[in-house]
Amino acid sequence: MRTHRRILALVLTLLLPSWVWAQAGAVRIDATRNDATTGVQHSHTSAATITVPGVTGQFVYVTGIEISNCAGAAAVVAAAPTYITTTSFTGNPQWQVGSGVAAGLCQPVHTMTFATPLKMSTGSASATFVLPTFATNQTISVNVYYYTAP
Repeated sequence: MRTHRRILALVLTLLLPSWVWAQAGAVRIDATRNDATTGVQHSHTSAATITVPGVTGQFVYVTGIEISNCAGAAAVVAAAPTYITTTSFTGNPQWQVGSGVAAGLCQPVHTMTFATPLKMSTGSASATFVLPTFATNQTISVNVYYYTAP
């Protein structure tokens, strides 16, 4: 009987830590996440600059961008594609926005969610996103989702 108890004790000793670890991984005691979006900046103004405020000693990490492109009461006259630009990130990414939408219609919202957030190339600084000059009757709406961290 003692041998069975020793074997049971040994099995529990070996399995219990992995079971507890698996449970700890599944149940989060701390509700905050280090990579969760904590802010959003928005604009739908022609040629505007969206500024994501910097925090001393931290970088801005962009987790996603949403772009919608709509026409007002009259159709948007087709024009050359324009771009949302930034100089705050390595490689200076930009996002193309077309035109030519019929009156009162919107193109589908373009949502980009980054599995690995875009990290600003310089810490302690603000990130900027510059909207293009809209075509006549066009409104482009942009949301930038972000968090700051070291």
